Amino acid sequence: MAKRSIKAMRRDELMEAAIAVIGEEGMSGATMAAIAKRAGMSAGLVNHYFESKEELMALAMRNLSNLFRQDIMKLAPADPTPAQRLKAIVDGSFAPQHLGVPKRAATWMQFMIAAQTEPRIRHLYHLTGARFLSNIRYAVRRLLPADEVNDAVDGIAALIDGFFWQSAGEYEEEDLERARRICWRYVCLLIPAVQAEAQ
Repeated sequence: MAKRSIKAMRRDELMEAAIAVIGEEGMSGATMAAIAKRAGMSAGLVNHYFESKEELMALAMRNLSNLFRQDIMKLAPADPTPAQRLKAIVDGSFAPQHLGVPKRAATWMQFMIAAQTEPRIRHLYHLTGARFLSNIRYAVRRLLPADEVNDAVDGIAALIDGFFWQSAGEYEEEDLERARRICWRYVCLLIPAVQAEAQ
């Protein structure tokens, strides 16, 4: 396996630092100096590895999206059934490691706000949302008639999103478990084939 370059490792460290600082201080508090300090680097090095704060923020959001996808993939078997795919999506959306330290949910909320004014972040935010819906749709269209797919996908996504943003601030692990349980129950009630497999 090829060794990663020092530049790639430093960029990853700075993206992780940016995610942590944004989650704690918000976008306005996520200065290059604050991010550099969190990463244990000089502010000059940040400017060396990234052309601008906007580039760092956009890549940090992409990195956060990848971490979220990895959380979900870890919960699914190698060749999941549609029901197993949906279960992994629901469970992964409320995984404590995803909403824990650094507070990734709070960071997501900051990115959502920034997406209203920052074109690069808006583009990535829309791509992330489209990918999430596509992943749900891939499973649902194998379980329901075609004319029921869109409503089911939107309903599942809306319920997960609602609980996700509700958990963006302070939360207890039992709150995450309750959100996960309610969302999965909704999926089972909505899609009889999933309910049958779950029993």
